[in-house]
Amino acid sequence: MKKDIGHPGTGMRDSGCGIAGWRDVESTEKKYLYPKIPRTMSRIFLLFSFLFILAEGHPQIIFKNNHDAQIYVAMCRYVSTGGYWMTTGWYTIGKGGERLVFDKISASDTIGYWAMTTISEEKFEGKKNLLVNDDTKFTVKYADKPETAGTNAYYSWRKFILLRLPAGATKGTINFK
Repeated sequence: MKKDIGHPGTGMRDSGCGIAGWRDVESTEKKYLYPKIPRTMSRIFLLFSFLFILAEGHPQIIFKNNHDAQIYVAMCRYVSTGGYWMTTGWYTIGKGGERLVFDKISASDTIGYWAMTTISEEKFEGKKNLLVNDDTKFTVKYADKPETAGTNAYYSWRKFILLRLPAGATKGTINFK
């Protein structure tokens, strides 16, 4: 048996193999090394691995800024389980940058966006009137209701572009030019 060399203040031992935190394990068949990984860390790793695998299968939409200026984007989603529209913003996409803005959506979800450049204030707008907050980052539930507009002096109406991913598609890209 090798002498157990402690590492002051760490609670870790060195089996003589030169790797702190590893220890020898006696076996009737052979001798091998394994890392001392706390059970909690193992569980966290497995959870994140599982969530990563789940996220891989969901459709996603990426915004890509091919414009000459930075762009501010507000997004909307129809929440079919509640029967209402919700808007969120402001998301900044730098010149030449891209950003994943919708993930874990289904092909039946109706989503959309409204965007504006920072320099020329060129607008990318559609036909669906929804509320945004012009003053700060926001989330507006019931963004299509006129009575919601009166609850905040900074709310204003914007015309959102609505879209859906084609059936079977897993990724979509919106290019701002």
